Amino acid sequence: MKKLLVGIVILFSMFGFSQTKRATDSLKLRVFNNGKYLIKELKINIEGKEYAFKDILKNKYSESIKLPYIWNYGNSLTTTVIIKKMFAYDWWVTSEEMPIDHIGDKKIENGEYTLSVKTRMKKKQLDVERELIKWVKKSSQ
Repeated sequence: MKKLLVGIVILFSMFGFSQTKRATDSLKLRVFNNGKYLIKELKINIEGKEYAFKDILKNKYSESIKLPYIWNYGNSLTTTVIIKKMFAYDWWVTSEEMPIDHIGDKKIENGEYTLSVKTRMKKKQLDVERELIKWVKKSSQ
């Protein structure tokens, strides 16, 4: 009887302390171009894998992509924009952002979100402002 009781306790403790894996790719993300220029490419790097959004016109949304997770503020982003010139060559500008750490940041693993990206030129450097917004679907009434 003692052996059976000890076996049951060990069995329950194994299940209690084992880590459960969550479903991957349960987060949907789209990008909204809130800036003045065409976003040629926006890449998000998550654990060495790149997810790319391409050719986002100003004031338009991209297609949604499924991601494993995203950080609320500190994401590794590479943004390339094209600045159209009237009588000259178009100007391609790229900005890279690399977070140092994620202390105090919130890891989001599921739901539907929009990354609002605002690009502008400041002193011949590309300035990228971004905001992660919860994507709320409007219900039909």
